[in-house]
This record gives sequence, structure tokens and C-alpha cells, in this order.
Amino acid sequence: MDDLLQHFIVEARELIQQATDDLLALERDPNAVVPMDGAFRAVHTLKGSVGLFDFAPMGLALHAAEDVLGALKEGRVRAEADVIDTLLDCIGQAERWVAEIERTGLLPPDAAEEGYRLARVLRSHADENSAPAAAAGSPVDLGWVKDLIAQSPDAAAQAKSLVAIVYTPRSDCFFSGDDPVALLRSIPNLVSVRISNREPWPPVSEIDPFACNLRIEALSSAALDAIRAIFRFVPDQVTIHEVPCSASDRAATGAAGPLEEAAGGARGRTLRVDAVRIDHLADLVGEMVVAKNALAHLSGQIRDRLEHKDLAQALLTSQASISRIVAELHRAVMDVRMMPMRDIFRRFPRAVRDIAGALGKAVDFSMEGEDVEADKSVVEGLFEPLLHVLRNAIDHGAEPEEARLKAGKPGRVKVTLRARREGDRVAVEIEDDGRGIDPAAVRRVAGEQRVTSADELERMSDAEIINLIFAPGFSTASEVTDLSGRGVGMDAVRSAVERMGGQVSVQSLLGHGTTIRLSLPLTIVMARVMAVRIGQELYGIPLDGVIETTIVPRSRVIPVGDAEAFVLRDRTIPLIRLSDLLEISRSLELRSSMKVVVMALDDGPVGIAVDSFAERMDVLMRPMSGILSGMPGVMGTTLLGDGNVLMILDIPELIG
Repeated sequence: MDDLLQHFIVEARELIQQATDDLLALERDPNAVVPMDGAFRAVHTLKGSVGLFDFAPMGLALHAAEDVLGALKEGRVRAEADVIDTLLDCIGQAERWVAEIERTGLLPPDAAEEGYRLARVLRSHADENSAPAAAAGSPVDLGWVKDLIAQSPDAAAQAKSLVAIVYTPRSDCFFSGDDPVALLRSIPNLVSVRISNREPWPPVSEIDPFACNLRIEALSSAALDAIRAIFRFVPDQVTIHEVPCSASDRAATGAAGPLEEAAGGARGRTLRVDAVRIDHLADLVGEMVVAKNALAHLSGQIRDRLEHKDLAQALLTSQASISRIVAELHRAVMDVRMMPMRDIFRRFPRAVRDIAGALGKAVDFSMEGEDVEADKSVVEGLFEPLLHVLRNAIDHGAEPEEARLKAGKPGRVKVTLRARREGDRVAVEIEDDGRGIDPAAVRRVAGEQRVTSADELERMSDAEIINLIFAPGFSTASEVTDLSGRGVGMDAVRSAVERMGGQVSVQSLLGHGTTIRLSLPLTIVMARVMAVRIGQELYGIPLDGVIETTIVPRSRVIPVGDAEAFVLRDRTIPLIRLSDLLEISRSLELRSSMKVVVMALDDGPVGIAVDSFAERMDVLMRPMSGILSGMPGVMGTTLLGDGNVLMILDIPELIG
């Protein structure tokens, strides 16, 4: 695939998402000007990009969508539900076409038929939903018009009517395929023109040759409709109005209608880099971290053995400097890989709208924490699990409107998607105020599907029963539909989250709603771990789950049935021995105290007893692969400075 087509695909996806966001905003507020302008610009730019390739059906559909959006801007078409639906259908089809172009380099065989169908439907809206144009605004000063008439008094005197044009191209207009000078040359019957700078010119050395800084004022004796046709692709950047016919009228009124200034500013300077290159850079930094750890190990050995202490100290100083630089480089690369949740969240409003429409449910969807950042691998990996949870919230959680009203609830179910930073982790929640999960129904279905034994089901609490929704193949759907009942349920969500080193949990209250919570690391490439020893073996524990380390006298360890606990600052904390979790035989317990790592789990703090603490380190964590990929309780491995492999444990999974 050549570079131009690759660039088109990346930009097309951004424009499609922007158009979708603006159309959904326009649906909520049909009179909103900003989203209307934004949707028009996105579709116009996308149509211009399509024109560079042989994708005529796509261009035809987008051209029709652009015309409808232009009619919306001019008030000739109302932003009614069916109009927005058709525009979103066109944008959705464009998204599918882009995916096919990325896969094959061509549009699908049925593209011509679909393109003509969309164009016909869109143009029918423009014909059937025509509305009177908006009334002109209040008059403004026409001093500039008088100046232009004075430049060409004879031509102006001979004209039966004049059209005043103020064209202020956006700063980034060149990147949208616009040519201001070509548009100016296209104006027929020009009487007078004045070109000026929109903003003060910077010093010559600071001029950006790719930014447009023009304000074009012109008078033409051509018909008003002919002028509008020329500028129909940039209506947000131009104001066109007919000037009173006679000179006396012009002098008396001093007005030519509203002259609206273009509001677009210069784009922020960004550099688009292939994600593969960023991933490769992150891998290299990871290897540097391994090498840095090896250097630290060697420096320590040399310090202990080298007779020349000054040389040993110099080596240690150099090693410390390298460690600092590598740490800073690591942070810089990780910052490059960080993405805001907005990049994935913004795909959900349209998906929720489509799902709710297909199910006939009334949904109020909101999002919070869109600025929270996480590693690109985490953000991108969240789309499928979150989409599945949102489908469940609407399909299973949302009651019919009549049932909600009867229960004293608002008619529309409220679904909230939120993200927040929690230390070195990010939490994502999907909350609804629907019917909630019925533990009795889950218990019954779990028994029918033999998820676990009948005796075990009897012993389980309601909270434990609700967590059975994550069991493989578990489903309470009574029938197979496009959205549910196909045996791929919440277990797929849990698997996807756990592959990223995260955990998923559920809280639900029957009749009041459900909250699904996903807790994930900020990055799954680099990790900060604490090494601990069991016997002669070294294991890693992610530091993001560690609250503190402490030494507990054996006399303060309290037997609790078959388990143990200890008191820390007047709080009783369960105690679990890591050797038991790993099924390693305990060493002789001759010491008077125990070393304990206190960790935060969903149910509260838990103490993990180890033989000894080792160092804390930044590591390049590799996920388990091959026959070990499904190994429970292990998040991944890393290479230590002495060449040994360190297994990084998933303590919550080991505890179960």
C-alpha cells in the first residue's frame, strides 16, 4: 500500500469519527452551530481526500451528505431525526468502506449500488424537508464596501446590483484541499477586490508557509446564487450578501447584512508517527533497562572485589548516571505511548445509540474521565470488552420504559462510562440504573448449566453468585439474538482484561442497577516490581498493588480457623503465606518474626508472608507465551541483570 493511501486511511478514520461526534451533538441540540460546522468541515475534507483516488461511489455519497449539511447550515433543511439517521448511515458506510480499502486497496463490489442509494436518500431529504432560510441578521458597518466601490466607481455605477463577499479562509485550509486564490478567480464579474492579512504578520523567519493568513473582500455584479455556488464548500468561512442597488440606497443604509468572521485557528503542531515505530522504540528502551540492571549487578560485584576503591566508586557513579538517563528516557517513551481515554470513549456514543435503537430502549448515555491517560495498548485493548459490557447494560440491564415508570424510575435508563486514575492503575466503570442482577436467577441458571456443584452453589453468598456471570459460557439470555445468547459472555470480557494484566469485578443491587469495574495497569510494557524471596527462589510482585512492607512478630499472628491473621495499627488483616499460594514446602520456622507485604485487593488489604525482601526495579515485562500462556497466577516474566528469569506474580489471581 503506497504512503498516500496509508495517509488517507488514517486521516479518513479521524474525519469519520469527528463527523460522528458532531452529528450526535447536533442530534441532541439541532440548533447548535459548532457541531454543524464541524460535521460539514469533516465531510467536506473527507470528500476532498476521496477525490484523490478512484473511489467514486464513496465520493458520490459524501457529496450528497455535504449538500444536506450545507442545507442544514443555511436553514433549508431541519435537523430532524430521519435526516441525522441518514447522515449517520452514510458516515457508517464510509467507515466500512475505509476498512475494506485498508484490507484490499479497493471498494467492495456493491459500492456503486450502495453509493447511489445513499445519495438518493440524502438528496430526497434535501427536497422533502426544505424550510425557509433563516432571516438576515442586523446590519453592520459597510465602510469596506464603500472603499471597494471607490476603487472602481465606473464599474460599480454600471452594475444593476452588487454582491459583497467576505472570505476569511481557515488557517489550515490548505490541508482541507481548499485553494482561496482559485476560488477568488472563479468569481464572475468581479468589480473590485481587496486582500489583506487576517492577523499581523510575524517576522519573516517565523512565517509558516503552510498556514493561510488572508482576508479577502470582493464585490461582484454576478447573481447572488452564482456566488453562493462557488463558495458552497466553505460556507463557514464566507459571508455573502446582496448590496442595495442604487448608490443612494447604499449611502442611506450603510448596511449589507451580517458579515461573520471565520473562527478557525491554526492547528497545533503534531507529528504523526507509525505506531510500529513507537513500539520498537519502547522495546529498545526495555532492553536498555535490562542492560542497566545488569550493569548495576556488575558494579556491585566489582565494588566488593576491586582493590582500587576510587575506580570502583567512579564506576558506581557512572552507573548511577546511566540509570538516571535511562529512567528519564523510559518515562519519555512511555509518555509518547500514553493515550487519553477519549480516543476510545468517543466511539461508544454512536454504538450505544445503535444498540438502543435496535432494542427499542430509551438510554441516556454519559461519559466521564475522558482525559485520563493510559498506555496505547491498554486503551486500544479496552474497546471490545467495554462494547460487550455496554451491550449487556442495555440489553439485559435496561428495563422497558413502562416498567421503569411503574417502578418510580425515570423513563430513560441512565448508563455512565467513566475512567479515573488510581495510583499506577486506571479504573474504568460501566454503571447503569437498570434492573440489576437477580442472584436467585443466576443461581438457578448456574445449576442448570452445571457451572459448579449444587453443594457449592448452596454455600455461596449472593455476591459470589453474581460473580458467576464471568464463568465460561454462562448466559441468562432466553433466546439467541444479534446481541446476546451466543455463549460468548462476560468470560470473554474477563479474559481480555486479564490478558492486559487487569481484573474485573461486578457490584449489583436488584432493582437499582449494576456496576462493572475494570482495573488495569497504566502500561503493560514496563512495570515496577518488588522482588521477594521464598527459600532460594526470587519472585516479582507488581508495586502498584503494594501498600507497604512490615515485619510482624510471630507472637502477633492469630489463628482464625484454618487461616491466619495479624493486627496492624488496630486493624485485623488476613495473612497468607506466598509459599502456600505457590505450593512450595515451608522452610523451618525458627525466626521470631515474619516479613509481610501488605497488598490492596478488592475485599481490602491482605498480608503476604515471604522469607525476605529484595530490591525494587523497573523491568520489561513479557507476557507468558506458548504452552505457558494460560498459566494461572503469573502476569509475565522479565530478565534480571544476572541473566536469571524473574516470574512476576498475579497475587489476586493466586488468592482467587
